[in-house]
Amino acid sequence: MYHSPSHRKNSARIARLPPGPTPLPLVGNLLDIPTAQLGSKLRSISVKYGDVVYLSALGQRIILLGSYEAASALLDNRSTSTSDRQGLVMADLVGFSDWEFTLFEHTPEWRRHRRQFHQLFHKGVVADYHPAQREHAQRLVQRLIQDPDHFISHIRHYFGASIMQVVYGLKVAEQDDKYIAIAEKCVEIFTDIAVPGRYLVEAFPFLRYIPSWLPGAKFKRDAARWKESVKDLRDVPYQAAKRDIDSGKASPSIVMRILEEAQGSYDSNSSAEVEELCQNISALAYLNTTFSSVQAFFLAMAKYPHIRRKAQAELDAVVGSRRLPDLSDRLALPYVNAIVKECFRWLIVTPIGFPHKTSEDEELNGYLIPKGSTLIPNLWAMSRDPNMYSDPEEFVPERFLDPRVRDPMKFAFGFGRRICPGRHFADQALFIIVAVVLHTLDIQPPLDDTGNPIEPEARYSTDMVTSYPEPFKCRITPRPGRAELVASEQE
Repeated sequence: MYHSPSHRKNSARIARLPPGPTPLPLVGNLLDIPTAQLGSKLRSISVKYGDVVYLSALGQRIILLGSYEAASALLDNRSTSTSDRQGLVMADLVGFSDWEFTLFEHTPEWRRHRRQFHQLFHKGVVADYHPAQREHAQRLVQRLIQDPDHFISHIRHYFGASIMQVVYGLKVAEQDDKYIAIAEKCVEIFTDIAVPGRYLVEAFPFLRYIPSWLPGAKFKRDAARWKESVKDLRDVPYQAAKRDIDSGKASPSIVMRILEEAQGSYDSNSSAEVEELCQNISALAYLNTTFSSVQAFFLAMAKYPHIRRKAQAELDAVVGSRRLPDLSDRLALPYVNAIVKECFRWLIVTPIGFPHKTSEDEELNGYLIPKGSTLIPNLWAMSRDPNMYSDPEEFVPERFLDPRVRDPMKFAFGFGRRICPGRHFADQALFIIVAVVLHTLDIQPPLDDTGNPIEPEARYSTDMVTSYPEPFKCRITPRPGRAELVASEQE
């Protein structure tokens, strides 16, 4: 059969695509893409076909990156052409795409927002937020001493309270705080709309234009209902902070810093940009996933008592019994730092990284990576790489005392120009919690009816976007003399 030059060219391109499962007509590999336990099941595909796998789903090209080496080679080393984003129709419909810059395509506007966010959250400046993080870690310990059974609720409150203070300067209520409720509702919405394949409109964007009353248009009715909550996240805490600033009652915050630096330096046209930056910073700061890492820390301490005791011995030697640890102690606490790293690795919070998109053809390991492809790094597989981490299902901080072992910070927060801009803030927050909690509290396994310890099981749930430990129990008690220490430092 005679093949035209264009046909031969297309055949050559197809031959150069990475290997992968055979697609079906029309739907492609849609049925090969798992709907639960995404990280582990996609890893099975990579084990069969290699570190770079080609999938297609309803006409969309997908490149699965199953190893750190493959992901870094493409997303770090070639970030100029692999930093675009595939738009989310549902994010447009609920209003996230109007201001949540991590969803923006690779445009000058995205670069401007990224640069501004970096100036407020880079490694050199997050130390400024340490006092607020430490204060709320102390309050977390007090709440745990008073009511240890509801430790998950206290951890959740800690994150809401610390972020509201750092970003807005707002003090939150001890119970049922309205600002935390707004933020947590939006985290729930974002998690729902980001699930791959949940909404048909992502595969067929023209459906966004159908009337909301039609059967099958529930996604539009949901989006209309959620849009008000997303607007509240952007506006309500920010306006409250601005009122406090205008009345002179505000505590120091990121919003105050932005507005003070902008005062007198911006014309009326750019004042809107200042307000947009404040709202963007504020909302994005809450959309972090360190909450799951702290849950994993409590689970690990209850499951592995010898690790807790070893870390407490290090803290006692470095910090002593008359004060609480702070950021200045960090370099002298290698084992505590190893626990922080192992928390990020052991429970990889986002099993798959948020997808990138290629803006031009690329090549990796001799394979063609076509322009417009969605790139999915399998972070769960990287965290379980047996060539890097022996016994990967076990919680072993000692592995990170060896400098040759890969730091999970290199992949747990993403890659390239799309790496999580709040990663240093999250890392610092987790260190403060781990250090303060271990210095003041004993976290132990629960007891059965005869008084014998019950080792908690390390089971995880995933909502396709984030992972978190399934409910577990533990015993939390103050170490001798430490309850008084916490109370004295709060005075």
